[in-house]
Amino acid sequence: MFCTKCGYNAGTAKFCPKCGNPLNPQPVQETPVQNEPVAQTVQSEPVAQQQFGTQPQFNETVQPQFGTQPQSGTVPPVNADVPRYQQAPPMQPQPKKKKKKWPIVVAIIAVIVAAAAVLGFVVLPNVLSPDKHAIAAIKKLGTGLEDTASSALDNMSLTSVSDKNQITGTLKLDTATIDGEKYSDYIKADTVTYDIQMDASTEKMAGEIKLQNGSATALTVTFYSDGNNMYFKVPELFSESFVISLAQFEDEIDSGFSYGSLGSISKYFSAIDTSNIELYREPVNAAVKCVVKGINTFAEECEYKKGDKFTYNSDNGDIKVSEYSITITKETVIKACETVIDELYASKDLSSYMTILTMAGVSQTTIKSSIESSLSDMQPVTLSMYINKNDEIVRLAIDAADYNTSEKGFVAISFLGNDNPFEYVVIEADVDDINMKYTVKTQDDKAALALEMTQNKEYIKAGAELSSSGTTVKIDNLYVNSNIDDSNIDMKLSGEATQKEFSKLKYSASDYSGAYNLANLTETQSTTLAYELMKNLNVLSNVFSDKLYNELFNGKSSSGSARLGF
Repeated sequence: MFCTKCGYNAGTAKFCPKCGNPLNPQPVQETPVQNEPVAQTVQSEPVAQQQFGTQPQFNETVQPQFGTQPQSGTVPPVNADVPRYQQAPPMQPQPKKKKKKWPIVVAIIAVIVAAAAVLGFVVLPNVLSPDKHAIAAIKKLGTGLEDTASSALDNMSLTSVSDKNQITGTLKLDTATIDGEKYSDYIKADTVTYDIQMDASTEKMAGEIKLQNGSATALTVTFYSDGNNMYFKVPELFSESFVISLAQFEDEIDSGFSYGSLGSISKYFSAIDTSNIELYREPVNAAVKCVVKGINTFAEECEYKKGDKFTYNSDNGDIKVSEYSITITKETVIKACETVIDELYASKDLSSYMTILTMAGVSQTTIKSSIESSLSDMQPVTLSMYINKNDEIVRLAIDAADYNTSEKGFVAISFLGNDNPFEYVVIEADVDDINMKYTVKTQDDKAALALEMTQNKEYIKAGAELSSSGTTVKIDNLYVNSNIDDSNIDMKLSGEATQKEFSKLKYSASDYSGAYNLANLTETQSTTLAYELMKNLNVLSNVFSDKLYNELFNGKSSSGSARLGF
């Protein structure tokens, strides 16, 4: 069959192989002309006079078009000069061709293939592996840990890192209001200066603290501690020295802090060669890499379930996030810890350190056994995690009931920094009737801290704005605002602190020989102290306001002194 559009001999095809034109022959009618040779019904013009690839020009009223059956009773005459079954000449290329449909068909196929590729390599992996972005986000924590360790080493190389640290500075009380009354009604000395030395290797400390009225010193306290006892003097008031047991002192102030326990850990800093901190860069980086591999294992072993996409209204603006539910099992934690341990013991850069641990009886096996034992009662924990478009964790939250069935509420941490998520961190807790929020913002050499805590009608708000230059930290604004036990306090302070290394403590136990033990004062010692205090009472006039001084020591009374507890 010949194509009615280009004249190509298409045979029995339904579409022209050359131009794509559909070939739909009509059913043949039962007529007498079916007995004539087929060649007589199709050779209406000499073949030599027609060019293939062009549309034949026939009179539609007389000649039928190619690809159609002649009407019943009409047979076109056969030219006697042309053989009845003459073969068509080979097709010749034409200088101009009509626009064909096959480029459109090919383009459509190309679009379908491209769409399939996108579906296969982009869409389907996300559908079949919804944890892909969640895993990437957790692994980025490891990358952040490596960057933090590197920055810490850089900073340590610029500052003094030692077991012997000396901190000097000032702290000024700018404003203070207690239940609506200003502190200036009671206090003259509004500035504290301090110079404190701490030797972690020996658990000893010494220094002095001064209370100043402008540039004049009102009171001085010098002190020395050997790790067991605290010795001190107040020379403006007493010529005697005093001593108190640190254990007793901790009991008196009901504090969980123990300088002794801190020193037992910190004393190992004495082995650090602070003159060349670069010696420690390689083993520290190696240890961090081991921890990162543990984090990667943790990320891959957790169970994930993808939630909705939405806009998270954070403290640092709106962030488009995807929510994931993460289930952490005991097996996940154990496997992550074992990865870290195996990597530590396999590291060539840490082999000498791990050998020391092994010699001390802390082997690879014993550490793993200890971890498994400590996690034996762990139940699966489910976290909610928000991830931004950069596969960075924006928020982690846990339902309080997951770790304590009797509690209601949540605990969460958010990473909201623009350039670096860790530059804006918010820790929140809303459990039962206690609501707490702690915010840390850092940028370049500045930091801002803020704490808010409420319980029923009581609250406390505290914070500080800090800036650093070298080893000096400036306190631009340290504030406390609280309403506790029906007492309202509003205070603002400012100051600075500088850290450096020292070689020798200012004071020693010999500077406090014959010290009175405050826990066991004799009657004679008490009388001596009372006499000295009365003799030097005028020193306190530089500490307290004239109004309060008169109320305290001249027999006058007021509601203000009662409020201060005198």
